[in-house]
Amino acid sequence: MIKLKLLGYLIIAICFSFTAIGQRIDTTPLDAYWKMIEPLKQNDSLSVKDWYTFLAINANKTYIENQGFDSAYLEKLRKNIQYVYMPAYDSLLKARVAAIEKDPASYWITYKVYVYKKYEKELKQYQKQLASPAYLEAVYTNAFAWLPKNLQQKDTTVNFYLLGIENDAIAGGGTIIVTLWSAYNQDKIKLGILGGHEMHHVLRKGIEFKNVGENYKGLLYVLNSILNEGTADMIDKVLAIAHEDELPMGSKFKEFELFEADSIVKQIDSSIQILSKTESKVYKTEKDYRNLLRWSSGHCPGYYMADIIVRNGFKKQLISHIQNPFYFIYLYNRAAKKDIKKPPVFSSAAIKYIKLLEEKYLQKNS
Repeated sequence: MIKLKLLGYLIIAICFSFTAIGQRIDTTPLDAYWKMIEPLKQNDSLSVKDWYTFLAINANKTYIENQGFDSAYLEKLRKNIQYVYMPAYDSLLKARVAAIEKDPASYWITYKVYVYKKYEKELKQYQKQLASPAYLEAVYTNAFAWLPKNLQQKDTTVNFYLLGIENDAIAGGGTIIVTLWSAYNQDKIKLGILGGHEMHHVLRKGIEFKNVGENYKGLLYVLNSILNEGTADMIDKVLAIAHEDELPMGSKFKEFELFEADSIVKQIDSSIQILSKTESKVYKTEKDYRNLLRWSSGHCPGYYMADIIVRNGFKKQLISHIQNPFYFIYLYNRAAKKDIKKPPVFSSAAIKYIKLLEEKYLQKNS
């Protein structure tokens, strides 16, 4: 009997260990990038066929579709990879780098490729760190810090990919995609914060509202988006903004997160009031709200609002209601009324309307 129990515990332990070490960061698309650029260093051009074979790698394809890159942009990217790596373009590259050192935006695509060349040795060395179990542990620790206990569960089914192009990160549908350059720089501030941000999106398990009327889709989109990005931004963007002068050229987190955020809050409030006054007949679509958020996915004004909530002592309440986009607005209002900087608050008419929307959709979907 004792032997059977011990055998059972041993099987459980082995299964647990297998699950724990089963998750890893898949560097297939990144390795494909390193391989692709090698011939260019010998002046072999990057053919359109080889380029699109590279782009067809699952994680690359997912990232490109998410970012909305069209064929014209992808062709510019292909040409810029040639400019950066092929010795035949050394003079052109030298001129562009001189301009980039003054303003990265002058040749933004060239800049995004050039950093992979300039820091190739450091990036490859950093890549090796990511194979360590300690790295994923740091990612989870960062994500858990902004989740309630019931959501602090590792998900080993998540696909985690590392890319060798661009400088961003996305998450959705059980997949996390992080670009090497972004992770490399943010990890200098604190290990695993960018991955933690993206893992937070996966583990938070936001509510997907069903059977939503056309006149409410836009508003529910914006409420979900500002909560989703605003809370995850507390993991990495607070630190990125505080250390922005230590990050590479082109890192404008403060501008991205805060540009006219107060004005956007006012416009959301105004739109809700119009919905209320017109009995939901005059409304903004999801596309309208995406334009209002400047296609930031909710980072602005989400970060601005979450930061006000946290610095006014409501972090615990924010985490406790991390899945409720309506509560995020109520909590923001409480914090904004308390804040010494006097940020805009949502009107009583808007709050009343949001409460009606919460009753209509949250109860239905819970």
